[in-house]
Amino acid sequence: MTAPAQDGAAAAAEEARATISDIIRFALMQRICLSVRYNNMDMVLAPHMLWTRHGDLHVDAVTVERAGSAPKVFKIGTFKLAGLGNVALTSRTFVPQPDFNPSDPKYAEAPIGSVAR
Repeated sequence: MTAPAQDGAAAAAEEARATISDIIRFALMQRICLSVRYNNMDMVLAPHMLWTRHGDLHVDAVTVERAGSAPKVFKIGTFKLAGLGNVALTSRTFVPQPDFNPSDPKYAEAPIGSVAR
């Protein structure tokens, strides 16, 4: 009897991932930062690429703020969408990192969207 409940949970998880990827795609197009919860920490991210590796969705983004403070170094990091929570658009916009390369071979498997330069 747990199969329908598991199917329902899987469907809900898939719907949540779809919603998160839609939010990220919009943020990429509009160059809008995202507020997220990742590894039990509140962060603000500037998304640069949404892509798939081994069937899992990832976002490459610059951490703009972590736990209320700016990081010492602004660099692009990779975040697995399954680990992101409380994903929401902010009112903050960003300029893409000059060293971001949407043609990087790591995106070759399945690029979904990238920030416009």
